[in-house]
Amino acid sequence: MSNNIPTEEDFRKAEEADAKRNRGLSDAAETIKREFKLRGVHQVFLFYSSSIDEFGAYVFYNDNKAVRSAGQNGLSDKIRHSIYKELERHGRGNRDEITLTVEFDSHENVVENYEGDYFLRLR
Repeated sequence: MSNNIPTEEDFRKAEEADAKRNRGLSDAAETIKREFKLRGVHQVFLFYSSSIDEFGAYVFYNDNKAVRSAGQNGLSDKIRHSIYKELERHGRGNRDEITLTVEFDSHENVVENYEGDYFLRLR
């Protein structure tokens, strides 16, 4: 019978792999949030899935009206461009190599439909 309990070395390797997979993403998200805060951006999350080799970005404006307005006035496109730029800056590849899905939502929606819990919203 084999022992399937992970060793300290297994945990260390898993942490290293996780750090490599997520390198630069929190810094990039903070930069985007700071850059667009005065234009109604409330929160930004960036993820990478190695299983499908794709980045996911979730941008939350303050309210539902801001989501609609940003789609119409080009702000969402500017944010998408900035996300690509930040991913490139953090060594995640150039725009032609990166697969990125961006979803726009609002803090208002998270409060109204997910009890204010972003974890529930992102699931």
